[in-house]
Amino acid sequence: MKLHHIRNVVAVVERGSLRSAAKHLGLAQPAMSRSIRELEDELGVVLFERNKFGMTLTPVGEIFLRRAKGMQADLQRALDEIEQFKGKDFGKITVAFSAASLGTMLPKLIAPFRQRFPNVRVKVLESALPVMEPDLRDGVVDVFYGPVPEDYSDPALIIERLWDNPRIIVGRRGHPLRGATSLEQLADAGWVAAHMTMDIDTEVVAVFEAAGLPPPRVVMEAGSSLSFTTIIKSSDLLAPMSALLLELMDEEEVLEAFPIRGLPNAAPICAVRRGNMPLTPAAEYWNDLVVRVAGHRVHQLQQAGAA
Repeated sequence: MKLHHIRNVVAVVERGSLRSAAKHLGLAQPAMSRSIRELEDELGVVLFERNKFGMTLTPVGEIFLRRAKGMQADLQRALDEIEQFKGKDFGKITVAFSAASLGTMLPKLIAPFRQRFPNVRVKVLESALPVMEPDLRDGVVDVFYGPVPEDYSDPALIIERLWDNPRIIVGRRGHPLRGATSLEQLADAGWVAAHMTMDIDTEVVAVFEAAGLPPPRVVMEAGSSLSFTTIIKSSDLLAPMSALLLELMDEEEVLEAFPIRGLPNAAPICAVRRGNMPLTPAAEYWNDLVVRVAGHRVHQLQQAGAA
């Protein structure tokens, strides 16, 4: 297996067709096709199903693609690290944030990072840990910043706690139950769940379990912060939410925090990265900046608590 075999498979998937991938790489289409057949012969498997609609990855092709992307990322990371070790401003890092973490931290990171590494490209993704797990393990994503459940662990990943994450219950402004002060008063309401953990209902159910109550009715799921807030403001459904997310997402002030007492914290905000490989100097500097920003956030929360 040679590097161009890996490159060509990834290109076909990312570009959507053999012809587009060949054009992107500046190769003749027959050469691309031959390269992929050589790899399939060497591996003894079929990576792509070929039909009139193009080329689609087989199940074993999906496995190979994930590892191929990881190998590409590691090779590029090695080249970047060497150039940065030599004092050159060169390379790329890929970081992922949850919506609330992105809104809190990213504005404070851009200027100082670009001052130190003006020519290093930063790819920023917005997602949740369950989605990012495979890419973190394979090295496609350098670091994820966002909520991580207290009981989560993965021997392949390093998890660094950044700050605790107070939780609130929210509904639309003017909700008929907005005066509720206990979860018992909300037991008959419908709820929205978000993709924060592998078990989508966990965030909602855990709040009621902690209070010794039966699980509520989860009637909708949200795959993004935008859909999450849109559902709440457009209905009588309720949701547990971090106070930070409400602060960032509710610019129009259409949501309202209910005065519920004694709620457990939401999952803490953490930095998650692969454990068996060091970050490049540029990614390490980015992560150091994040830790500094997190320190300021902790100080703000402490001051708010004291007040």
